[in-house]
Amino acid sequence: MITGRFSEIGELIFEIDLIAANEEIFTIDVLLDTGFTSGWLALDIQDVQSLGWLKIESERAMQMARGEEFFDIYQGKVVIGEQEYIIPVLAGEGIPEPLLGLQWLRMFPLQVNFELGILTLG
Repeated sequence: MITGRFSEIGELIFEIDLIAANEEIFTIDVLLDTGFTSGWLALDIQDVQSLGWLKIESERAMQMARGEEFFDIYQGKVVIGEQEYIIPVLAGEGIPEPLLGLQWLRMFPLQVNFELGILTLG
C-alpha cells in the first residue's frame, strides 16, 4: 500500500520509484490520471531514454483527447508499495508530468476521502 497526497487543485499524487537499467533508483511523483484507462505509466520520452529501459514497441497509435497520437512502449521497472513490477510504459514527446494509469486499480483498491485527507492505493 502507498499513501498519496492531494495537489492544490485536488489531483491524486503518489510517489513511486523507477529502477533504471543500471539499477539506479529514482523517486518521482506521479499523477493518477482517471482518463488514462489503457496503461500503467506514461512518461516523457527523454525521461524513459535516460533510464535505459528496453523499447518493446514503436509508434503505437492511441486515441487521446486531442486526437490520435503515437507512443513508444518500453519495458519499465517500478516499485510501488515496496513491491517491484515490470510493466509496459508509454513514452511520448511532451508528456508534461508522469501519469499513473488506471490499470493499477485492477490490482489495488483506491481509497479517497478529500474531507479526511485520506489517499491510499493498495
